[in-house]
Amino acid sequence: MKYATLLAAAAGLASASAVASSTSAATATPTVALDYCTVVPAQGNSSLGYYYFQNIRYAASPTGDLRFAAPEWPPQETGINSGQYASVDVDCTTQEDCLFLDVWMPADALARNESLPVMVYFFGGGFTNGGKTQSTPEGLFNISTDFIFVAFNYRLGFTGLANGPTYQHQGGTSNLAIWDASHGLEWVRRYIASFGGDPGRVTAAGFSAGASQVMFQLTRFAGRAEQLFDQAYIMSPGYIPGAGHYQAESYWQNVSAAVGCPGGDLSCMRQANWTNLTATGADIADAYGYNLQPRADGYIAADTYEAELYQKHFNFSGPLVISHERHEENSQNTTGIDSAEDVAAELHIYFPGITDQIVDEILTLYPAWRYPSPGLRLSDIRQSFDMTAHNLALTQALNNQTWNARVDLDSAVHGTDGLFYWYSTYELLPQSGLGGGVSGYVNVTVAHQMQKYLLSFVLTGNPNTLWPEDKIHWPQYGNETNTLIFNNTMSITTDDLANDRSLFWNKALWY
Repeated sequence: MKYATLLAAAAGLASASAVASSTSAATATPTVALDYCTVVPAQGNSSLGYYYFQNIRYAASPTGDLRFAAPEWPPQETGINSGQYASVDVDCTTQEDCLFLDVWMPADALARNESLPVMVYFFGGGFTNGGKTQSTPEGLFNISTDFIFVAFNYRLGFTGLANGPTYQHQGGTSNLAIWDASHGLEWVRRYIASFGGDPGRVTAAGFSAGASQVMFQLTRFAGRAEQLFDQAYIMSPGYIPGAGHYQAESYWQNVSAAVGCPGGDLSCMRQANWTNLTATGADIADAYGYNLQPRADGYIAADTYEAELYQKHFNFSGPLVISHERHEENSQNTTGIDSAEDVAAELHIYFPGITDQIVDEILTLYPAWRYPSPGLRLSDIRQSFDMTAHNLALTQALNNQTWNARVDLDSAVHGTDGLFYWYSTYELLPQSGLGGGVSGYVNVTVAHQMQKYLLSFVLTGNPNTLWPEDKIHWPQYGNETNTLIFNNTMSITTDDLANDRSLFWNKALWY
């Protein structure tokens, strides 16, 4: 697909034919008729205050000839979809036919006089695990039912991240996890009005790999593609950057040979048993130290997203929040690392094309005297390139007009904030991953404050507008590098990421 074709197709979504929704009364169970299917809620009622639509296909099943292919629109369905096409917690590690989404809709959404803002949530899991029910909005709806919540699966692991020259030469589409995310957002633009949502008021939110999905959408096609959302709330974007043809080619060839498709023949790989294919892909990634992450492909991921942002290759101008945990990884000692030589060796594994000169520069930026052990030294280095440095690239790309936060709650390791954002006293669904729910201790007052910052942003584009008496004012980053500290006592400080280490990683000098 050429850029012009891509842009024309994206622009055409806005003019897609409207589809009907019906309900006989404000309290009746709604039926939503789209132009390819008819859906009814799997759960919920007017007394609860919302409905939950489960397992709506947003793309055709990515099987057969559509394995290793960009997502296509789903075919016509007969009958009524009440979520029965898959289990409630289906994801792209449990079955190949996995491209489903869920919609959570206020019970009176179709009876209101105005459309509601929409929150599209991207789950985390390192691009190898997770699914659409990982974090669910019961706790948020307990505060406000003035928005629509959408979450969808995207392809993971080998079938979501395949890349390399032979793979693409034969017609495979690289970085399918990113393509799926784009397609899910296109579905929202096309169809969310039928659920009472406003396609012009969409917040893309995500955690970890899901937050990186949002970052990839900001920079897709090096900023040459139309953006599919209006604002973003990004939490701890996690992503080990990768680029270069040799490693991706070797990985594709090794997996294809192991499943009986020597030479990486794409037609053979499309016929291989999916369970064996994905398991083999994971095993070989572990054996060879290959990072199953999106890799720069010169196309949808033209470069690593931090490099794209640093070089101003992006397309986004809306309001944005971005946060990180204080100890995403750097409080966890990396075992088996006993010397500076071990740290250097690990950097060569993460970045096969890195030069010794650049390794020395990294070791200078992270001097040994700062750390109790070489393992903690490596953990801090990894925290920068995996979790935090790219936050500064995004903030600077948007001229410091962002809201930034650091999570200092409890151990402040990766995922701590999820316990607070998704806190709820009840669950309509059993959560299947990193969400908060009713388990685990949280400071309820802090959880409600964090939820109100998030909801105020979703509803108004500003985390301060609603419930100002319940939380402190959150200033934008500005020239002072203002950063809100999420802790039992909220406060404002300066950004701990505004340093030479972050700037180094955003230049992507390792290849």
